[in-house]
Formats: sequence, structure tokens, C-alpha cells
Amino acid sequence: HHSIIWHSSVSPSGKVWCDIVTKIRIGGDVAIPASVLCITRQLESIAAARTASFSAQDRRRRQLVDLAIGLGLPVLVKILHTVVQGHRYDILKGVGCIPSTYWSLPAIFLVVIWPLVLNIIAAVYAVLAMRLFVARRYQFARLLEASKSAVSTSRFVRLMALASLQIIYAFPVALALRILQFVTVPFAKYDGWQNVHYGFGYIERVTAD
Repeated sequence: HHSIIWHSSVSPSGKVWCDIVTKIRIGGDVAIPASVLCITRQLESIAAARTASFSAQDRRRRQLVDLAIGLGLPVLVKILHTVVQGHRYDILKGVGCIPSTYWSLPAIFLVVIWPLVLNIIAAVYAVLAMRLFVARRYQFARLLEASKSAVSTSRFVRLMALASLQIIYAFPVALALRILQFVTVPFAKYDGWQNVHYGFGYIERVTAD
């Protein structure tokens, strides 16, 4: 794990590695809830028995939407992060490289809010899917068979449990971290690209001391 490198040091070793890791972290924060959203959307669609009418074109459209959510959105947020990336990155002792975000109003809408929004939407789909499943539980297996779905009842339940656990765990954690940021990090005015990115190559070292 890369944090071993900075277990007792905050020297800027592996600069390019840190550039990559910090962007992966930004994307990962969005990609995980986005993936859960793709799952819950699919489960809701199955539970509503809409898959019975899916043509090849419908499936292709759904795949494109899932690709846009699961891959496109994380990539977009990684790109948007550069707008509020005040300097190259931070090195936290014992942790390693962490993304640098200029804590401002644009940062909220471009980067910070997405995990919360995606988790909320995923939760809505999960609730709808579970509600439909419970309402149709007796004929659910027959509905799946009629729709020629690759998902069995047991697999549906497992996927629903997996998605629900992820939402139940991830949303409070994401919310708590955002609240902590609001409380502890001073809110700054975004006064233009040049000012925010002045001295961009700077690497901040953060220790517990």
C-alpha cells in the first residue's frame, strides 16, 4: 500500500504516482455510488417487469446510460476537480497522497456533492425495487421467467442486499465527512482560475504534530 511510503515521512516521493492516485481517489468516490445506482436502476426495472418489453435497442440504450453513469460521471468529476484543485496534492503522514481541493462553492457542486447525490438516487431506486418486489413476491419468479431475465429471485435478493448495505454504509460516512469539512475547513471565495491555481506545483505536507 502506498501509505507505507509515508508511514513516518511526508517527503514528496513518487510525485507522478501521487498525481495518479489522487485522481483515482476523486473518481473512486463517485464511481462506487454510481455503480450502486446502476445496480439499483436495473433492479427497479426488473421488479417493475419492464424488461419483458426490452428490445436490443432498449438494452443498448440502457447499457449506454449505465456506462455514462458508471464511467462517464467519475471521469467527468475527475476533470472538473482540476477547476478547484488549488495545488498539486497533499501528503498526509501515515496515509499518503490525498487530493487537494480548494474549499469553495464551486468545489461543492463540481466535486463534493456527487457521492451524496448518487447515494440518495440509488437509495430511491432501491426502495422502489424492494417495494415492487414485496408487492409481487408470490409471482416474482414467474415474472422473471416470462421476461427472460438472467436474474433469478435469489440473485435479485443478493444484489439488493449488496446495494442496500453499500448505501447504508456509504451515505452516512460521506455525509459525516462533508459535515466535518464544513465545520473544520474555512470556506474560501473562488476568485478566478489564475488565483486559485497560483503556485500549482506546491505539495502540502500534513503531519499529526
